[in-house]
Amino acid sequence: MTKTARSRMRALLEDRICIPCASVFDPISARMADDIGFKTGILGGSVTSLMTLGVPDICQLTLSELVEQARRVCRASGLPVIVDGDNGYGNALNVVRTIEALEYACASLVTLEDTVLPYAYNGSPQQLIPVDEACSKLKAALKTRRDTEFAIFARTHALPGQPTEKLLERVRAYSATGIDGLVIFGLTDKDTLAQIAANTHLPLMLISYGDTDLGSQQSLADHKVRIRLQGHLAYEAAVRATYHSLQALHQRYNPAAEMRHTDAPAKTLLQEYARHAHYDALIEEYVTPARSKN
Repeated sequence: MTKTARSRMRALLEDRICIPCASVFDPISARMADDIGFKTGILGGSVTSLMTLGVPDICQLTLSELVEQARRVCRASGLPVIVDGDNGYGNALNVVRTIEALEYACASLVTLEDTVLPYAYNGSPQQLIPVDEACSKLKAALKTRRDTEFAIFARTHALPGQPTEKLLERVRAYSATGIDGLVIFGLTDKDTLAQIAANTHLPLMLISYGDTDLGSQQSLADHKVRIRLQGHLAYEAAVRATYHSLQALHQRYNPAAEMRHTDAPAKTLLQEYARHAHYDALIEEYVTPARSKN
């Protein structure tokens, strides 16, 4: 009998290697990643917001919308899929529901972050919840799951902007709850990684965009890193390819048509078609009016 996706995920976490993580966003991309040879993929909250609603990552996505997309992606192939559970969509009681739903949707691993979402009125965009509250939510998640092979990771956004000791305080506290691993977001240097590894017995997942030099694959593995995500490049490439193919088709029948964004990167296209400017204006008017006037 072949191993289930969740048992394969558990094996990856126990192995002493660091593997790349594919960004998957629909059933086809999940099957492609599995066929190419990726050992795991992630369904990101930001990508799901774009795929489902066509809006930026501004907490408009609901739990039910995430779960529906997760169910489609996780059941499409044998690929072990990590699902970004944001902050559990509320307090510890909401976390209970999030874990129940994503376990049923066949996720292999869920991440729960320590941010205040949605953003508090005139609050910081990256405001963190207290450590004791974060631990309470993690304990609620652990108590809720039924399949012990379903992995639960704490994701911290204590970088950047927090002193290293504050980050390490969260690393130690989360590690003591009984969770299965830690996600470190925004890490930029090797020294901090070494300190994190020294303060936890748990496997790590790193989320860093671009080509940040955090050491070789072997060095990362030696510092307990088991999974590394370097952005949602596949989705961005799909956005750009879609735009250019539609543009070429349109020009074939309308040779005099104005050609826009001919060499634009995906982020520029997403800025326009996810209506970033529109939502930024709404945020400034209704969510952060005092800060926008300063």
